[in-house]
Amino acid sequence: MLLVAADREELGDLPGEIVGVGPVVAAASAGRIITQARPEKVVMIGTAGSYPDGPPIGAVVASRTLGLSWGVASLGLGYVPRAPEPLHADPTLIERLGLPAHDVLTVGAITTDLDLAARLAEGWSVEHLEAYAVAWTCAQEAIPFIGVFGITNHVGPEAHHQWLTNRDHAQRGTRDAVRTLL
Repeated sequence: MLLVAADREELGDLPGEIVGVGPVVAAASAGRIITQARPEKVVMIGTAGSYPDGPPIGAVVASRTLGLSWGVASLGLGYVPRAPEPLHADPTLIERLGLPAHDVLTVGAITTDLDLAARLAEGWSVEHLEAYAVAWTCAQEAIPFIGVFGITNHVGPEAHHQWLTNRDHAQRGTRDAVRTLL
């Protein structure tokens, strides 16, 4: 089993690999890492934001369905030809973790606008910048994937401040949750 995170701080004392921040960097790094390691399963840990009606700050959640969206398309200001289909986390890993399972949307930047957050929230409860990129890489290689995320903030204008305030607790929570898999 391979554990990955966007940055070293999220892994803490756990062994794993860093994929980098943002969907493009994460996809490229995950491709290289997974090709070299050839893991049986991939678990991604990190911090995430909660859309309206999503999990509360402080919760640790597992990914269920993973999607990718561009804010410009959500606002009707552009479109994405052949947008990639949503992906599904490994149900066995979801069950083993015993965490609440949520639908996780990857976007290109942290959403700070409440109107955009409301549009993105349609069908999604959690926002994370790298999850879909890593899940997509795993899907291409038929490797089971799950994301485990500590909720640090509500998606919107206070996101960064809330993330700074809550990240240490959320990172510890995700590490504790995945120790049962290692």
